[in-house]
Amino acid sequence: MTIPLRVKAIMSFSDAALFTLLLLGAACGQGDKREAGRVSDTASADSMGVAPTNVTAFPLKTTRNVRESSALAMSREQDGVLFTINDSGNEPVLFALDTSGADRGAWRVKGARNIDWEALAVGPCGTSASNCVYIGDVGDNDAVHPTRTIYRVAEPIANASAAMGSISVGQSVTFTYADRAHDVEAMYVARNGDVFLITKRALATESAHLRPALVFRISSDAWTAKNKVAAELIDSLSIVPGSAPFRAITDAALSPDGKHVAVRTYSQLYVYSTDATSGRVLGDVPAAVCNLAPLGEAQGEGVTWLSSSGRFAFSSEGREAPLHLANCPLSR
Repeated sequence: MTIPLRVKAIMSFSDAALFTLLLLGAACGQGDKREAGRVSDTASADSMGVAPTNVTAFPLKTTRNVRESSALAMSREQDGVLFTINDSGNEPVLFALDTSGADRGAWRVKGARNIDWEALAVGPCGTSASNCVYIGDVGDNDAVHPTRTIYRVAEPIANASAAMGSISVGQSVTFTYADRAHDVEAMYVARNGDVFLITKRALATESAHLRPALVFRISSDAWTAKNKVAAELIDSLSIVPGSAPFRAITDAALSPDGKHVAVRTYSQLYVYSTDATSGRVLGDVPAAVCNLAPLGEAQGEGVTWLSSSGRFAFSSEGREAPLHLANCPLSR
């Protein structure tokens, strides 16, 4: 397989700096609960990108146990409805809320296990015209799992009921990576049904350099494949995890019109231009970068689009963490 030039790109650091960064990545691997301080305490506004605008914050008005919102996904069929999940150690439950933070339902996902749910996306249900929710059990803090699984469920109808419903897994795909195990929290689904996965943590080359974030693709035909499925390495991004404090990738989302993908770290949002059909990032268009430190998130995890014009919703881990809405620029 020919690897694109951007996959081969690297950023040089001294061995000592790299060692420190990799130790930080290892510490984060202990469940990501040892992040010291708040992002807003350490981020530098002069190098992090432009500040978001039109920022509003809403408390999560729900009694449900949404305490580790690790991803967000906007419904394509229900106006103002967002889906979220808790990560590892929690029940396999899909939650819904709206853009004011109000409770819009929860469903136990029958036939699924929550080993380390970290990613969420909305995309096509195979050849059907309807949309499905894709739940990524793709977290792997220590990069030790030989396989990972993505579940696909029919999008449930959100309502204001406090009752717990249930939905069944429509399909699932269990896969490996072509090279080695990876920790992934960012996933998005293209209009053609291809699934894209972006690595989270600092990765080192044999020559002790930090690598850019890697992009893997699972083809849409994987859901009906009879053979073992391998995620194919197809690209890399301009984001170099570990090259700055809190620069680890925690979520991604494709815009409703398919023309941009938003990739967030704990403290930044990168918006890339994409091919609207294939979902591939257009490498010749620089990303727009937004500094999320002004949001004051304790541990920023989720992002989704409210509109293709650059209005976003952001979530953070923590029982009292609010939902933030803000505008960030698009790549041109």
